Amino acid sequence: MAGPNGNLDWHVPYWNEEMSRVASEQLSNADTILLGRITYNAMAGYWPAQQASSYAAREDVAFADMMNSYEKVVFSKTLTTVSNWSNSRLANRSITLEINELKQQPGKDIIVYGSGKLTAALIRHNLVDEYHIWIHPVVIERGRALFKNLHRIVNIYPYKTKVFDTGVVLMCYKIK
Repeated sequence: MAGPNGNLDWHVPYWNEEMSRVASEQLSNADTILLGRITYNAMAGYWPAQQASSYAAREDVAFADMMNSYEKVVFSKTLTTVSNWSNSRLANRSITLEINELKQQPGKDIIVYGSGKLTAALIRHNLVDEYHIWIHPVVIERGRALFKNLHRIVNIYPYKTKVFDTGVVLMCYKIK
């Protein structure tokens, strides 16, 4: 899911407007974003500036508006505050309690961006309902795997596939 140092530069040449529209649609179906510390720190420094940028494309500003206005729940063992990005809060309970309470609240979907350690914990605790996996036509010799150290079988079934002109494939799976 990332290069050895968490780098994502390999995906940039494959990104296009159609993918941007699909990503915006995915985000518009959510109202809560889950983030780990590293992804939170990267995004908290990026998205507020995009919303205020007079050079950003209209679609980018709309995406930034969603990113900035949605509730963001940050899972971290080292952060003590997340006050530098609006509508962010630290999870203050176990991942299972936090996610189950979020799932009980009215609203839209909950989405996770990046956050490899958080995603692994969500999988380990059986808290994932769907996977939306963007597969790029790139082989990374060494890096961070999405399903690393998974010690059980997770039965999933595809319900939607989208192939983009750049060769990227979006695979959407539900848990059986």
